[in-house]
Amino acid sequence: MKRINLLFWLSFGIFLLNLLLLRLPVQLPAFFSSHLNDLLCMPIVLSICHYIIRKMNPDKNLKINLFSAFSLAALYAVYFEFYLPRITERYTYDVVDIFLYFTGAFIFWLAQQTDAPKKIQQNE
Repeated sequence: MKRINLLFWLSFGIFLLNLLLLRLPVQLPAFFSSHLNDLLCMPIVLSICHYIIRKMNPDKNLKINLFSAFSLAALYAVYFEFYLPRITERYTYDVVDIFLYFTGAFIFWLAQQTDAPKKIQQNE
């Protein structure tokens, strides 16, 4: 759980810093203005989902499996890369963004897998 919390706060902090830098009159590399937030999206969203699931379920070792993480990434990809570009000019289709959604989901899944489960001590 500690790695997921660290991943969330690190991703969220970088996201906020990126938003701030994009508002300043400085020229950033294209990755920061076009793709960084797409990479950070899934770790943030999946961390929030993981937190909610753990609060609702008594099993504190419950994890989000890779299929579920990739399913959410696919939903984001369809919505933000296929649907929204067709109905508004603000969004554009970008295959790199799709790759970054899945990469972010995989990073979350890896962080979740490397979290050591809490040992339950029994009084004897």
